Amino acid sequence: MSELFVEIFPVETPPAIHVYRLALTTELPRLGLRVAVRLRRTLGGFWIWSGEWLLSDSIRAENDLAFLRDEYPEIEQLTPAPEVDLPPQTIADFVIRTQLRDLDEQITAALARSGTRIRHATVEREHRLQPWDVEGQPSVSISIASRLLYDRSIAQFVQGQDPAEKLVGLWATDSAGNRGEIVKIVEGGVDPILRLQVRRDVRDFSASDLRLIVRLPQIRHYDVDMRQATQALQMSPATRAQHVRTVSDIPKEAGILASAYNARTHPDAFFSADFEMNLRFDENRVRPYNADTLPYDFAKCGVYHLRPTFAKTPVRVCVVNTLTLKLEDFVEALQRQLDRSFDFQIEVVRERRVRVVSRSNLESAVRVVEKENPDIILAFFPDDIGADEDDESDDDASAAYVRSLTLGRALPIHVIYESTLDDPEAMPAIIMGILGKTGSSPFVLTEPLEHADFVVGLDVVREVRDDQQHFTAIARVYQSDGTFMRYIIRDSTVEGEQLPYLLLRDLFPQRDFSGKRVVIHHDGALWEDLLTALTVWGQAIKAAFLPVEVIRFGAPRIYAIDNGVVQPPWGSAFKLNDSEALLISSLPKDDITPQPLHIRTVSAGQPPLAIDKALRGVLVWTLLAYGTERLPKLPVTVLNADQLSDWLRKGGRFQANEGEVAFWL
Repeated sequence: MSELFVEIFPVETPPAIHVYRLALTTELPRLGLRVAVRLRRTLGGFWIWSGEWLLSDSIRAENDLAFLRDEYPEIEQLTPAPEVDLPPQTIADFVIRTQLRDLDEQITAALARSGTRIRHATVEREHRLQPWDVEGQPSVSISIASRLLYDRSIAQFVQGQDPAEKLVGLWATDSAGNRGEIVKIVEGGVDPILRLQVRRDVRDFSASDLRLIVRLPQIRHYDVDMRQATQALQMSPATRAQHVRTVSDIPKEAGILASAYNARTHPDAFFSADFEMNLRFDENRVRPYNADTLPYDFAKCGVYHLRPTFAKTPVRVCVVNTLTLKLEDFVEALQRQLDRSFDFQIEVVRERRVRVVSRSNLESAVRVVEKENPDIILAFFPDDIGADEDDESDDDASAAYVRSLTLGRALPIHVIYESTLDDPEAMPAIIMGILGKTGSSPFVLTEPLEHADFVVGLDVVREVRDDQQHFTAIARVYQSDGTFMRYIIRDSTVEGEQLPYLLLRDLFPQRDFSGKRVVIHHDGALWEDLLTALTVWGQAIKAAFLPVEVIRFGAPRIYAIDNGVVQPPWGSAFKLNDSEALLISSLPKDDITPQPLHIRTVSAGQPPLAIDKALRGVLVWTLLAYGTERLPKLPVTVLNADQLSDWLRKGGRFQANEGEVAFWL
């Protein structure tokens, strides 16, 4: 069995940290930062504002700090607080912002020596440090981020062509690190003004101040070698671990950090998916889950639950075809497979050819076929690069864009790549995807979750409209064996900022959820007012809401040693503490280091769900992404939650507030 380790390092000897209490007469969130800067300039040493306390490496009497009250009349009290016991994560953060920051220049130089250039592009690598609490031990993760910057200027790239057609949809960055997607050409000319979506803000930049970022889904726009770019950005475990070692050796030699956590020295901190995973098909036929044999098991064992309407009428299919090939032979082969193994049919009601693949043409094609009110769209694309630098999606940029269009319209889509057209062994998986995305259940879990009656994906989108708070909430409701029940969408507009309590009452009606145990998957961290509302409603209907936060980005990576550094097995996890873990829920098909999920369990009026149970639930709910080439990173409860939220923020609205079709799969 391979030995696991994680890119997290215990703090060797935590420094002496002196705590000061800062009390204000009014709420000024940034005043603590200003006070810390003033103290560094006046008294020297380290002064850090932690968000709750002032932290320093030196002891100062209250009189030494009195001058600040003259400069900042909002300060009511600034006194030493030696009785405060700092959390381990706060201690680790202090180490990052003090001792490790002093090593920045040395670390940056060491990474630069291992830098890479490829034809027409430069690979930039930077180290990222995060503080962690690992079973009460202050710890620091060291991760490596990579970017591929195009060597030619934007003016050289456009070369007199239409800037909108050439640039919109690509990514760019400035020297200050602001980066994002180019969404609009604000002003033309010799040095055009470009609008970038920088996180959730839009900002305008001169083209001459930007450099283009080469992202793998868009690599065909650049004269950059695909193989070289892929190897530079999607690093193998061995290469990535070596870069981490280059960085970590410096603070280890300085006596600041110890060796990384590993299964040999901390066996109880590591988790593996060693529980049974069996699937139930038609007539209660049971097969153990095996990714390689699943399509054949499905074809042999039949559909667990066929949506009743498809027993009488065919599944209405529209086609968006970006290939040069005609699809008649493929459709005939699909019909033959259905006749042999299944009790339903499909009907292709319309095909829309897209000769030139562009966003406008794809959007036009979707608009045309959706008028036919199909049950599903089959979208055919050439085999293209699938994944972004750290994105483990199987879609290329064009396929992902079509998926975003149909997702916003609550219209299921199944993407089929050209290489599968002549592969008869791919047919059962395609049929599984069609069924799973149109309201049927190809299979469910033989072993339901013992600790839950329901598993629900919950998303809440906040928007400000006309000085009012508008909330849109989506609940995706599954039974504990993975049977999809329904989705529910509700919205509400209120004067204040507090989440309306009645919104949860409508999402979790008493007649269905009273007295039930409900595991809630949420994409990202839960807001405090959402946790409060869940607590209040749970107490009112005597339900146990058990929230699980599924955080997609930024988690430190896990590695395995097996004749070298390799990918960890699927289902591997590193348990940070009783309520927090890093989880490998998806493995790239190539030799690429997987990005774990960060899983946290929190309280909503009940003790938090045990982390082992949360990990199992997340893992088995990835199995329910029917018909995918490989398992998705996210459980189906929160799959594509970010795209749904973005669509709603852009003014999109759903036509139906409830439904029995998991259109986001």
